[in-house]
Formats: sequence, structure tokens, C-alpha cells
Amino acid sequence: MTTTPPGGAAPGAGAPRPTMLVLGTAEWSAPIATNQHYVVREFARDFETHFVESLGLRRVRFDARDLTRIVRRVRNSVQGRTGTAGRPVPERATVVSPLIVPVHRRPTRPVNRMLLERAVARWRTSPRPRGLWTFTPVTYGLERYADFTVYHCVDLLGAFPGVDAVAVDAGERRLAGRVRCAIATSEVVAAHLREVGFPDVHTLPNVADVDLFAAAGRPAAQRRPAALFAGNLSPHKLDYPLLRALAEGLRGRGELLLAGPVAAGGGGFATELAELVGLGARYLGVLGIEELAEVTGTATVGLVPYALNPYTTGVSPLKCYEYLSAGLTVVSTAVPDVVRAARGTAAIGVADSVDDFVARVLRAVEPGTDQEIAARVEYARDFGWRARGELLRGIVTGAGGPRPASAPGPSRA
Repeated sequence: MTTTPPGGAAPGAGAPRPTMLVLGTAEWSAPIATNQHYVVREFARDFETHFVESLGLRRVRFDARDLTRIVRRVRNSVQGRTGTAGRPVPERATVVSPLIVPVHRRPTRPVNRMLLERAVARWRTSPRPRGLWTFTPVTYGLERYADFTVYHCVDLLGAFPGVDAVAVDAGERRLAGRVRCAIATSEVVAAHLREVGFPDVHTLPNVADVDLFAAAGRPAAQRRPAALFAGNLSPHKLDYPLLRALAEGLRGRGELLLAGPVAAGGGGFATELAELVGLGARYLGVLGIEELAEVTGTATVGLVPYALNPYTTGVSPLKCYEYLSAGLTVVSTAVPDVVRAARGTAAIGVADSVDDFVARVLRAVEPGTDQEIAARVEYARDFGWRARGELLRGIVTGAGGPRPASAPGPSRA
């Protein structure tokens, strides 16, 4: 269903290129590049694009990390700048850091609406057509200024600890009748959106920057037995007892490598990380994407050691294709979207227990052959941002690309 405000028209063949507003759920300077960062990059190839940093769906904790984020947001908003964390802002893109009260209930909504509309005034008053591509269901009605709206749902947001599930649910129900379509990154998320009431839902699992990781891959002779997890070291995602068992199992057989921010989404993981290091794991810190690709290219196994809970059942780990494109074997817990992906290749193994996970990693930790590495790299080429960017830009313009429903099927998405 397309929502077209008075005087507006949905884009089509021959129409002017739209100006895009992307509402994100993260900061542009977030240490890990996620779907929304890549979408902005792809849109900016053809469209003027404004990226609005997180509106703060997670409840604020009055600790050093959140207070630092608040101070940085105020500074960026007042000074009109944003940190990049080594992530350049594309030429046609602008990063917007709105001053928003991170509470999305009735008392603060009028104030937040005014603040957000002021922050996006450049997009709101730009020539038509205007597009809204939102990763958050909390939009404060910005879709009324858009000629079309797409809701890109990458997670079961309301299931994440600390997120205002009431605001998420209310926002999704409001959006359901106001969007051109909804995009889900897993079948679990798609089923959720249909239950909420979105009439046109398409599943596009996450893809990765496969060209970058493939270029960093090394031949077997230059790899060492190492199992790598790259991502947020979060108590809400990771199966800590599994990682502990793996660290013990790898002693004398290989190395456990961990890279990424510690508990960036809340909670604590410092004590657990220290224990893993004590068991022989090596923490590499927060790596830039090029550094991460270099490290990945010398390892042998990529890990998706997620705990199974209401939040992780909906995730679509793009790291699967980062690992594969660098030539690694992937070992995962039974996350539904990874189970789906594993149907397409023997290079992804899904474990049904802690012992099975450790055993699979130990069997795969040796470098193997150059032919096996090359086969994984070749398989991953279909899961990159080059083709996905073309598809998404085609959705925006209504021309030059397939609709999401014609995207690759369950094992090739």
C-alpha cells in the first residue's frame, strides 16, 4: 500500500529522483557497521540522503557510557557535526543528530515531534518526491511529508531488553497502514510484521560487504587455526557458557578470537570477557571494518554463538557472509535465519548443543585446502551489497530493479 499525500506522487519510471530520509536505530559513528549504514551508502550513490541517528528507543541508564553518548549527541547537534569512527559520510549523504527526549510516551511526544521536524527541515521542505525509509517504527508522523514510506525491520525491536516495547508496538501499528511495503530481514520478523497488520511484507535477509572481506582472505598456508567472533559482546546475544566451553576445548588446538564493543546494547560483559581471556581467548578490541577484514582473512572458523531467546530468534547475522566471503567455515547455534541459510551450503554448520558446537569448531579449525576456501568465497559472492544496493534503489524509484518479492529465495537471499 502506498501512501501519497495531497500533491505528491509515488516515484516511477522517468520521475525525478527522490530525496531520501533514513531514520536509524544507531549512531553513524557506531563501532559496528550494520544494515542501516550500508543502506545509506547505497542510497547516496544515486539520491540525496539524510540519515537521522537513533531516537533512543532503549531506556537511558545513568552510567558513564550513556552520559557520554548524551553529551556527544548534544555537541553534535549544536555544532552540526558527527563523529565518523573511521566511517566516512558519503558525498550525497548528511548525518542528522536530533536533540530528542529519549522517552516516547504521551507527555514527551509533542516536544519530540517539534524537535524532530526541526532537525529534518531540509528534507521536509525539499522538492518532491521525498522518500522515508525507516528502521524504527517511532517516526513521529514524518511519513506525512513523504511521497512513499518503507519500514525496514531488521530485528524484533520490542524484544530487546531495555527497549520501550510499548512505543515500538504502537509505532508499528500506526505504520502498518501507511507504508508502501515493509522489509523484514528474517522470516520470524516477517511473520511478526504480518501479525501486526502490515499488508505487504517482503523478506530480505542481511547481506555483507563481501568484496572487502574476499579481498582480505588469505590462502591456507597463511592461516592459523583460529575461531573468530566479531560483533557486540553482549549478554543479551551471546551464549556465555558455550563460549567458555569453546575456549577450554580450543586449548592446544587453536585460538578463540573476540572482536567488538563490550555490551554496547546494555548490560555487562566485562567479567565474562576477563574469564574468557583467562581461559586463553584473545580480545582484539573494536576494529575498523578494514582491520576486521584482515583479521577474518587469516582465521579458519567464524562463530555465531548466540543464545536462543525472544530477541535472537529474529536476527539475521550479516557476519555469516562476512565470514564466508573471507573463506571461513561458519558454526552457529540454531538461530532460525542461520538454519535457513545453512540449507544452501555445507559451509554453515548449525549445532544443537554446546558439545556439538565445540565439536564442529574443532573439526573445522584447521586451515583445510585452498580449494575449500575458494569455494566458500565463491558461494558468498551472491550475498553482497552490490546487487542488494541495486535492488533497494529500484524499490525507491519504482524502476531499474525488482520488487523485494523477486529477491533470491530462502537459500540464496
